[in-house]
Amino acid sequence: MMNLLLMANLDKIPRALLDVVAEAESESSLLSPDQMAHYAVTALVTIVNLLVAYFILKLVLFKPLIKVIKKRQEGITAQVENAEKQEKAANEKFEEATKRIDASHEEALQIIADARSQAEKQSQTIIETAKKEAQEIRDRAEEDAKRTRKAMLEEMKDEVADLAVSIAGHVLGSDGDAKKESELREKVNAELQSTEVKAGE
Repeated sequence: MMNLLLMANLDKIPRALLDVVAEAESESSLLSPDQMAHYAVTALVTIVNLLVAYFILKLVLFKPLIKVIKKRQEGITAQVENAEKQEKAANEKFEEATKRIDASHEEALQIIADARSQAEKQSQTIIETAKKEAQEIRDRAEEDAKRTRKAMLEEMKDEVADLAVSIAGHVLGSDGDAKKESELREKVNAELQSTEVKAGE
């Protein structure tokens, strides 16, 4: 269409204007070699710009970000390991405390058993000592009773002998023959002694 106009009015339009229009017409084609070269250069510049931006972002953003992430991950790993160590230590302390409680329980049972045994031994000792002391008291009482009885018998012998001599003197009518009284006394004492021996048997 433009070409038709140009042919029709060729005389009227200056040559310079025609050159501009022709140049514009040749440039306006999308698939022209100039346009293709322009596309290739733009694509190449875009690729270079993207690569430069990638490397800059990698140096400035990605590396520090990766370092922060790695540091954070190491911190989390360290915390997990620390928590596991603390849990293990707590379990060991719990087991140790359980063993100590069991040991102290067994020790307490042993102490109670020993105390019972000791108490039984002491009670046996006390009972035996009490029996011995009671026996000693009984023996002493019997000995005291024997001594008292013997002393009383001795007193009674003398009294009985005196009484017998006195009765014999009254019955026989003798006035105090000392020799006869002495013989009579000895005879009465001998009889009392033989009676005492028979009573003791």
